[in-house]
Amino acid sequence: FTMVVAIFEQPIGPLADLSELLYVVALHQASVEYREDVSVNAEDISLFLISRYGVQCSPENVAEFILKDIAGKRNDTILQEGGGSTESAELNQESVAQDMSIFLRSKFGVTIKAEDLKDLLVEDKLARMKEELETAKEEPPKEEVKQGNSNSPKGEKSSEDSPKMDLVELVAMLMIPEFRKLEVMEQKVEGEGLASVSDENFEFCVNAMIHDLASFGSSEQPSLEITPSMIRDLFLRYGETTLAQDDELIDEMVKAARTGLSDKDQAFLDKSTFVKALTHDIEQYNLDHEESITTNYDDVFGNPKMKNSAEAEEPQNAVSFVNKFTMETVDMVAHTYFCRTQMMINWLFFVFTYFAYLYYETPSFTRGCPRFKYMSGWAENKTQAECNIVNSILDWLISFGLICAAGMLFVGLGSIGNNLKKTHLVPCLFAMAFLIFLTVYFPLTFGIIVPGQEPLIFMRLVALTLGSVSTIARLRLIVIACKQHVDLTSVPFTSLKSEAAIKKASAVKVAKLQENAFALHGKLTESSAIRSYFGQALTSFAKLDPQYRKRFNWDDCRQDFSSGRIVNEDGVFFSGRLLSGNLAQMLLCVVIMGFGYNATKYVRDNWIPLEERANAVAESLEMVITLAADQTIVKSAVDGCLEMFVLFLLRVLYFLDNAGLLRLDCILLGTFLQSFCERAFFEDEDDGDFACSLFTSAPEQLCETMDPIFRPTTPLGKAMPLDDVASAINITSLVSPISKVVSQAMSDNIASQVNILYPRDRSMVVVPVAVAAGVATLCALIITLLFLPSITATTLKLRTGVIPSVCDPKTRTQYTFNVNSGTFIFGSMFWGILASSLLVGGIVGFILFLAMWQVTAYLIMQGVALGIGISVTLLLKWLLKRTCRTKLYRGFYRNNPLRANLAELVNESFNFATSVAFAIIRMVKLLFLAAFYVGRIDTKFLAPGANEYLGGLVYVDIFPDYFIADILSTEAHRHPYIERLGTLYLYKLKYGPTFATRAGCAW
Repeated sequence: FTMVVAIFEQPIGPLADLSELLYVVALHQASVEYREDVSVNAEDISLFLISRYGVQCSPENVAEFILKDIAGKRNDTILQEGGGSTESAELNQESVAQDMSIFLRSKFGVTIKAEDLKDLLVEDKLARMKEELETAKEEPPKEEVKQGNSNSPKGEKSSEDSPKMDLVELVAMLMIPEFRKLEVMEQKVEGEGLASVSDENFEFCVNAMIHDLASFGSSEQPSLEITPSMIRDLFLRYGETTLAQDDELIDEMVKAARTGLSDKDQAFLDKSTFVKALTHDIEQYNLDHEESITTNYDDVFGNPKMKNSAEAEEPQNAVSFVNKFTMETVDMVAHTYFCRTQMMINWLFFVFTYFAYLYYETPSFTRGCPRFKYMSGWAENKTQAECNIVNSILDWLISFGLICAAGMLFVGLGSIGNNLKKTHLVPCLFAMAFLIFLTVYFPLTFGIIVPGQEPLIFMRLVALTLGSVSTIARLRLIVIACKQHVDLTSVPFTSLKSEAAIKKASAVKVAKLQENAFALHGKLTESSAIRSYFGQALTSFAKLDPQYRKRFNWDDCRQDFSSGRIVNEDGVFFSGRLLSGNLAQMLLCVVIMGFGYNATKYVRDNWIPLEERANAVAESLEMVITLAADQTIVKSAVDGCLEMFVLFLLRVLYFLDNAGLLRLDCILLGTFLQSFCERAFFEDEDDGDFACSLFTSAPEQLCETMDPIFRPTTPLGKAMPLDDVASAINITSLVSPISKVVSQAMSDNIASQVNILYPRDRSMVVVPVAVAAGVATLCALIITLLFLPSITATTLKLRTGVIPSVCDPKTRTQYTFNVNSGTFIFGSMFWGILASSLLVGGIVGFILFLAMWQVTAYLIMQGVALGIGISVTLLLKWLLKRTCRTKLYRGFYRNNPLRANLAELVNESFNFATSVAFAIIRMVKLLFLAAFYVGRIDTKFLAPGANEYLGGLVYVDIFPDYFIADILSTEAHRHPYIERLGTLYLYKLKYGPTFATRAGCAW
């Protein structure tokens, strides 16, 4: 596990918190390019609401009713702090300014000179800011010159003027539920509820503000009474000069702090008053919903089917928004279906039904094309190629159309009613009737049992089981729809627990964010040169060293998943698409195991001992020996042999005739042959035909042909050539029988040679197939088990910046371009694990077969012996090298160059000879890893430089990018911080200006 799952060092602490906040803002931004001002605008929120909740609210309404109060006009610089006036303080300020300048450039890409930062750290600068503020109030307001397109319609706001929520304001929104907890903390029993700001930490915040206010402009003890002047000083203390000029806002903040007090009473800056100022406008926020098993949409707008949800009521504001129909039952991005398990089962039901029935019953036009000619080229097969190309296009178009239609029917119609918002009876009844039809139609029409096709039988049984389970799940929804007062939170196997887990994770993560921040403040001392706690915190933050903790070793991973820490604390949301693919991989593990068992059984039962069927292999390899037994080749060879034999016989007769040992009368011979063939008294007609066909029947022609032999008076020099004499003899009848004999002899010879190659023992084929099946199943199982930990690890790496993503311009463009490529993932997971397991199992099985086969066993033994010899030698060499490195080197330097050079010479000579072994070993390892990683689309196998060509236009392996893009898409909808922001957006839509007012947000 630790070998194939990348154990990584997860960044923790304040730096990691900042990286995750920047990551969340980048996810929230809907623009293709990353906006480096780290802001969220109205268009971003409008697109998020429609994509996540199906709530259509125009950017104009979002800007007016959500961002207007939250995103006040603030300064870009937040580092305006006071300081001392001593010489040592100035030196410290210069050092701090340099550190801040480096930090801002490295972390945010903001370039501010150290001299300017130092100027901001001087106390006199703040005094001048106050004077400039008072002067600005006395001067008449200047006409604002708006930048942007001069041709824009009158009254239309440019993107520069539209309100934006920056990082500080976003964190302030995340803290709203925590401030609400402060208000009711005294009513809670200790230990109850979710994590929140501790009483001690909150009091520290108040004291820090009082301290920072006292260090502003004067050494006198300031008045802590809540007045416009004091609030203005607070704004100036933290560099918010723009807000300090807004008298209307300051008056609203004073009023908010005096909530519950009469006009005669005074309000002072203390813990109680600060809590009142923070929470006076968020009393509508229900803390019980953070622990309820409900959706955050129902927490705000209510759902009578869900216990502890808000009361269903009409929005109490003028915000105009519309709930759009988004087919939430099949939403694989926002994951708004009621039962995730049923959605996964519907997908698997579709996949297994397609391959069990539809794939085999799909008509094929290619089958009607003429077959390609064997051993022929392109020209001879032109007609066949044209027919196959055209019909192949038609076949694939039909297949794609069929699979798309089947997916729409099985998943689309089968998911009707699987809705979190409303569960209607009629759609559920229709979906159930349709699922019943699909479940029983195919088995009744095509059957289940197919003799000799065990894998197909298994797939059909799995399809029947999945259809039945999906139907039962649909029946459960019908029961829920019929009951009037059923509590959906008590129904098992729903997505509500995931909703509750995300809400819990958001509370835990915000609490951890506070803990890290307070730990940073806790390290400060009063004796620092910068007397502002805020300034000291920034300085300490700039000097922080990164902190890490190891994640995803076996024990931690097992505990994280078993305890639910991954979803309840880290807030990792597993999308339905990835879970469906992982469930399909589990079923494929069983399919691969069953297929391997059948393959092993088939090989065991069909292996036949060589002594029982001598020519069994030759008969089964008929295509291989066709060339050897080709009658045309054999007859041509036999024809040549017979001509040579006849010529040799004629030479013998000619020699005997010249020696006077043979005298024949050709007329008498011809007459005898003619009468002999005419009687045809032979019982064996083949022999008679053979004898009569040797010569022509006319005696005169025979004499003329045989004249050189039977007429010795003819001068030898004028004799007819013997080749011409031989051609007169008819040998056609001899070719056919002799060809049969020769062909049979050649086939028998090939069969004999093939039988030598035939495995001598049954175990030579059974054991490799069984081992290959076991390795393939194990490979599939490992890939399946690694998938969820890999999703979690990748998500955490993206959040903490270990993997560059949406904050990096190049990768952001790449991932936003592939945002809809997540549709590749389910199929890639299905086919990838199948291909990977078969490749790995096949390689292992083939190597084992070579080791056991009698033909190659000796080669493997030689290789093993060679490998052992090389290994022992390399081990001795490694020991020698280690000794030399310890004795002769210190770091990158040599303490004895003479001995070191001698050792290097020996080592390099040795390595040159053994490098061939390293090349082979590296090749084998890369082949195995490549075969294994075919099924792992969740991680990259190739380095960036080896994966991109032609300037990034060509990617060798693009599927891991699809995987990351899908995770980013899920994170943009389901990250714990974004979920909490979404809840607060919905509260603003429901309660409008009465919730999270401008004064409360400023506090």
